[in-house]
Amino acid sequence: MRLQTCVFVMAGLVAAAGCVDSSADQEPTEPNQLHGDDKADGGPLWGGLTSITIERYTADPCDNGAHSLGDEPVVYEEWARTRAAIRNVCFEVWKPGVTDWDNPDFWTQLDVRAYYRYGHTGEFQWVHVPSIDRRGHNRRYAFALDYTLDPTVYVPSVAMMKVPFQIVNEGSSSSGGEKWAYVSADLEVYFTVNGATLNSPSNKPFVIRYQNYLREPTLAANDSGYVLHDIVTCQQGAARFGSGAGFFAADIRDPAAVAALGTGLDGSLIYGVGLARANSGVLSMIYSNQQAVSGESLPGFSESTGLEITPAGSTMRVDIDVYDRALGATRKVSQTFTGCSLSP
Repeated sequence: MRLQTCVFVMAGLVAAAGCVDSSADQEPTEPNQLHGDDKADGGPLWGGLTSITIERYTADPCDNGAHSLGDEPVVYEEWARTRAAIRNVCFEVWKPGVTDWDNPDFWTQLDVRAYYRYGHTGEFQWVHVPSIDRRGHNRRYAFALDYTLDPTVYVPSVAMMKVPFQIVNEGSSSSGGEKWAYVSADLEVYFTVNGATLNSPSNKPFVIRYQNYLREPTLAANDSGYVLHDIVTCQQGAARFGSGAGFFAADIRDPAAVAALGTGLDGSLIYGVGLARANSGVLSMIYSNQQAVSGESLPGFSESTGLEITPAGSTMRVDIDVYDRALGATRKVSQTFTGCSLSP
């Protein structure tokens, strides 16, 4: 039989009781994954039993630690994104006198944080990790892998990725139209308990590997261009911004601008908007939005996959988001047109 020692405190007419299990001085038998000086806060401290739960349903948020988390990356793909309802990284913390009884103030005595970043360089961000319950002498913690952490969700094109990533492979739809890339982006995460680091057995951050399909917008070349009705013309027709057959379009005929904006059509860049250069020399792009710009007489144009066309007086600046294969990173290609005016 397990005995308990209870302490009663009287405050006015209210009595408070706290009971500590007499076996609380028994340290956990599982490996301590905390690194650093675990006596720095004045007493023994243990953290471990890290696990990962990505399931459609389980009665326990950590699935009772059924899936251990170690050095190998955890792949987070379409099933996890669309079907799993529970996505948690879990671990347990033990500190005698703090976690081994129903202590209402444990959260003030244990500072538990998650530090995370994308890729393998740069600064870590951090958030506090909530405790979900107590198991035996330990507090259990769950770090939720919610949608806000997925760097690939709601990203309309490869060129709009905001974190370091790799292209695993590329392809096109069965009809031969839309192109796509299957990308992979690593989330590094480790935890701290009162400043002591809890990470993988090899003393490195845990890795969640997000994978997803992203668009590579394309456009078929057209020797006549795509603009049917002019809205804005620049440099005596060297650049035309107007409407096409159910969309907005731009046709660029200035050779220097065609070379600058079309520099990656040899395959070195993945454009965030459908772009094509015809044999006639015209460079065309299509997009879906026209908007008024405050203080400007000329309108602006945009596409959520990676295009901004911005007026300033009698100029129009074109900024296209691209993925640069050589750099392994996203950037912009830009060109400014002068002598622009509304078409009659």
